Amino acid sequence: MEFSKNLSQERKARGLSQEELAARLGVSRQAVSKWETGEAAPDLSKLLALADALDLPLDTLCGRETTNSPSAAPAAAEPSVPPAPGVSPRLRLWQGLCGVLALLLLAGGVWIWYQRSTLVPSEDAPAESTLPDTFSAAGESFSWDSTRERLDFRFIPGIADESCSYQITFTGTDNVPHTFDAPYSGGVCTGSAELTPWDVYDVTVSVSDGTGSRAALLARSLTAGPGNVVQWTPAEE
Repeated sequence: MEFSKNLSQERKARGLSQEELAARLGVSRQAVSKWETGEAAPDLSKLLALADALDLPLDTLCGRETTNSPSAAPAAAEPSVPPAPGVSPRLRLWQGLCGVLALLLLAGGVWIWYQRSTLVPSEDAPAESTLPDTFSAAGESFSWDSTRERLDFRFIPGIADESCSYQITFTGTDNVPHTFDAPYSGGVCTGSAELTPWDVYDVTVSVSDGTGSRAALLARSLTAGPGNVVQWTPAEE
């Protein structure tokens, strides 16, 4: 199985959303989405972090068959051959070192092949994002409209740019993210979201300039329901 499909399958098997996996790795949800659709591939450091986050061997995550795979037939045990008479311990040591060196060269060749197979040609590579490394939001407010069963929201993004697009995501107790556009005007993002009354949500917001995106936690434990009651804990607390 190729890497992208394997990543999606293993993430879902552990009940993780793309946002949760992205938070463990310190990357955006869009980066995880592109890995799972095959639009991009993680670098070595992110690949190792993925294997740790999913508690998987690197070979299994990359879709390579190993001798530990259930489908792999156990190799027949080779009969041990006693060393030939007269072979010195020093010679046997050198033979062992040469074997280890050959395995390292083989592993290096496999890794170079993998990198080249997933490398995006320079002429096709997307432009680098101009967004700052960090993103935050503040001044949040929420109000519940019981007639429409919608939550109206407002927040001030730390990156204010008319050319950027903004979104807000509510992740409830079922770990399913509900994402809505957050139109920007005059330094403020506003909008409304259809949510389940009295569910408990963590709220994140994101900004995108078309070539990259940044995300930040806005509020925790948000609940809303009849009586127009809305409660939440600001992210900075």
